[in-house]
Amino acid sequence: MNHKEERALILVVDDEPGVDMIFSKILNDQGYEVRHFTNAEDALAAIQSDSKFRLSFLDIRLPGEDGISALPKFLKLQPSLKVVMMTAYQTVESVVTAMKFGAADYLVKPLEPEMILKAVEKYFPSGQPVLKEGKIAQETKAVRSYTFMARTPLMKNILSVADKFASVSGPVLILGESGTGKEMLAHTIHEKSQRAKKSLIIVDCTSIPETLFESELFGYEKGAFTGADTAKVGRFELADGGTLFLDEIGNVPLTMQAKLLRFIEDHTVSRLGGKKTIDIDIRLITATNVDLQKEVEKGKFRQDLFYRLSTLTIHLPPLRNRIKEEKEFLINYFLEKNSQKLQRPVPVIAEPAMQMLLEYAWPGNVRELENALYSSALLCDSNKIGVQHLTVGIQSYFSHKEQVELPILEGEKKTLKEVIKKVEKEQILAALEQTGGNKKKASEMLDMDYKTFLSKLKEYSGENSNI
Repeated sequence: MNHKEERALILVVDDEPGVDMIFSKILNDQGYEVRHFTNAEDALAAIQSDSKFRLSFLDIRLPGEDGISALPKFLKLQPSLKVVMMTAYQTVESVVTAMKFGAADYLVKPLEPEMILKAVEKYFPSGQPVLKEGKIAQETKAVRSYTFMARTPLMKNILSVADKFASVSGPVLILGESGTGKEMLAHTIHEKSQRAKKSLIIVDCTSIPETLFESELFGYEKGAFTGADTAKVGRFELADGGTLFLDEIGNVPLTMQAKLLRFIEDHTVSRLGGKKTIDIDIRLITATNVDLQKEVEKGKFRQDLFYRLSTLTIHLPPLRNRIKEEKEFLINYFLEKNSQKLQRPVPVIAEPAMQMLLEYAWPGNVRELENALYSSALLCDSNKIGVQHLTVGIQSYFSHKEQVELPILEGEKKTLKEVIKKVEKEQILAALEQTGGNKKKASEMLDMDYKTFLSKLKEYSGENSNI
């Protein structure tokens, strides 16, 4: 294999300070080359002089010419270029306009590393092709798969079930809180199935506006609506022969649920504005962090679709419910992984800090653990992680825990789950108060995944008028 081949070029156009550093750090580590410009004019000049760009991240609001008007010019210069729009001001109008003009996708700010990597993976589904001795590809595959974790009774049992499900073609429903690794398990099932050599297409149902679901999933024909100058292939067609993973299936609107049910029954789709049906052969995997049975009772999710999706179900337990040995294994794994990223020796964790890591409730689950250990490894100077190097959210949790008097356990008998829920709710309230109601800052203070934070906030707002 020739490893001297040039790295794939990714174009980033955004005038916000620090954006170039974020993209470069994330994507350079994965083997891509990032070119950054702060305005559309310079970016257009770069595309005109270099035809090797394969993917571009384009901000909608730019000084001078905005991203919407620049988009058609990008595609005229380089028709094969995939353009992902970025905006801090999500409006259906701007998103629809961008998609009509040929945008491949869009991201809503603030950007998270995971969002950027997911966007890149859509257009480089087999990974960055130019790698040093294949190391990055091997590491990426390990991170995407749960196979490396089959070292505890719990994970061995889950992987045993995943093996059995991978051998058949029926829909699989993965249940679990945000951050428990539902997408990783979907990768594992795909890799173990007979479809492993075909594509795994991932769709985050939380990121698609209701008005765009049909065109995103099923595609559209030329002339289907004003601005549809060319036909577009939907995610179902892209996954043909492989696996389609619909993450957070509970967010799919009722109108689309009926179309999903029809697909499960006859394995065909019709593009928006099209008259013919297209036969599709895919393995459907769905996931959610909400109780779909309760959503059925509320009339927000079709009962017949729920029954069809849940024939094969796997539940991933939250990190707080996993045994000590598994937590220790994950801690050691992420320490080693982060040491490779930071090019430092694997740090040692002081006993008080390790005790806090084992006892912490981890509302953001495995994802929060990985991020917390990366932050701690970055902050420690003597290669020893102490309590002072742990994230603000962990320190705040134990500081608050020491102040909470035990009477919360008295009177009405409470389970451990109820106590944790009470403390978690109080932490969210305190963080919101300290940040003046800024949800993003509050989630960062708690070191909680933003999507998890919003989900918890929505859950507790119905129980507490103070939220």
